[in-house]
Amino acid sequence: MRDVIATPHQSLLVGGLAEVGFYKQSVPYVPGSTVRGALAATWIRDHGVPGRDNPRRDEFVELFEGEVLYSPLMQDGTAVIPLTALRCKYPKDDACQAWSADAAVDGPSLTCPQCRGGVETGKGEVTGVASRRVLRTQLGDDGCAVDGHLYARQELSHERTYHGRIIGTHPWLEEDKEIWLGGRTTTSGRTTFRTVPADGTPVGPSPRADGALVVQVTAPALIVDEIGRPSLDPATEILRILDGPTRAVTRTWTRPQRVSGWHAASGLPKPTEIAMSMGSVTVVQLAEEPDPGRLALLARRGIGLRRSEGFGTVEVNPPAWRHVVPQETSAESAETKKPVLAEVHDLGLLDREDRLRWLIDRGRKVLVESEQRRTRMINEFFRERVALYFDDQQADAVRRLFESDRLPGALTLLEQALQKLQAERQ
Repeated sequence: MRDVIATPHQSLLVGGLAEVGFYKQSVPYVPGSTVRGALAATWIRDHGVPGRDNPRRDEFVELFEGEVLYSPLMQDGTAVIPLTALRCKYPKDDACQAWSADAAVDGPSLTCPQCRGGVETGKGEVTGVASRRVLRTQLGDDGCAVDGHLYARQELSHERTYHGRIIGTHPWLEEDKEIWLGGRTTTSGRTTFRTVPADGTPVGPSPRADGALVVQVTAPALIVDEIGRPSLDPATEILRILDGPTRAVTRTWTRPQRVSGWHAASGLPKPTEIAMSMGSVTVVQLAEEPDPGRLALLARRGIGLRRSEGFGTVEVNPPAWRHVVPQETSAESAETKKPVLAEVHDLGLLDREDRLRWLIDRGRKVLVESEQRRTRMINEFFRERVALYFDDQQADAVRRLFESDRLPGALTLLEQALQKLQAERQ
């Protein structure tokens, strides 16, 4: 067993399910299937196609078709919010903001004990993900941008390190190597990949007072019932791995999701399947103490199908989830909470249709220029028409908006403001 340390040198484009629209989102982590595929492509690049005449074919089979499991890679600073997480839905004060509970450990709750308001539950989301939005235009036959054809995609940041785990070992995996993760590997995904020995940490005690086993899914899990149908109840699978204890009481918090993928070697899509989402939790009250070796096997190898691709990784007896309230330590954090259009709104720049159209059009061009040249070329727009619309104070506010990292979100709000203004005039 080895821990993975992946250091990207380019942004990572890790696609999810097919979408209809101009914006393509990324999954918030690197799936184990993507890691496995990138390593397999690197092996083939170094040693050739693993056909029957390849003397190292058995090595390829051992690495990618055997017992080696590849877990997902998570960004430093990210966390999976379990479905058992409870927070005040509409916090009224600091006490509401600070309150949190874990339904698997503390028991379910329908109201916040501080204000008696409703609660919000976790949905298996990954928090703290660093990403960027990349804009592209469609080019016509003359090499110029086609009007109305603006496309965007989300890419995971290359400025953070990614960590995961490989269950199993092989000398080839102990060598540092350069791999390409995700899609568009001509311009994205170049990563330094290395592994270090992992500690075989034993499973800790249950966080529950009654000692029940808590199993949290940390990657989508493919569970099937006795006749092969998709299932969202992992209790039978957990008990099968533990090999012996009978179930007394179980409680499961699950959420379904669709998972798919792309098989690069064949150039074909993988089938779309129904999975338990990451963050799903199962509590199993056992009639007898489980064997420590079987418990360690559950924690190490996970549950469900396609585990070699990173599906079904679990954490056994994780600490009770608690919400950490972010601390504002600078004026910058206060500025980030300020509405992105507050300054231009206060200066009266959102009350005329021609101004809004100018801001939207030039803001889009600023983003495209910033991606192509890695710098935001805005001076030419100010020379073009700024004198017609803005005084010096307003021009400074527009310049700060165009230079802000929050410009992509501001464009969406500007479009909504334009639609509202047009509706009011009808």
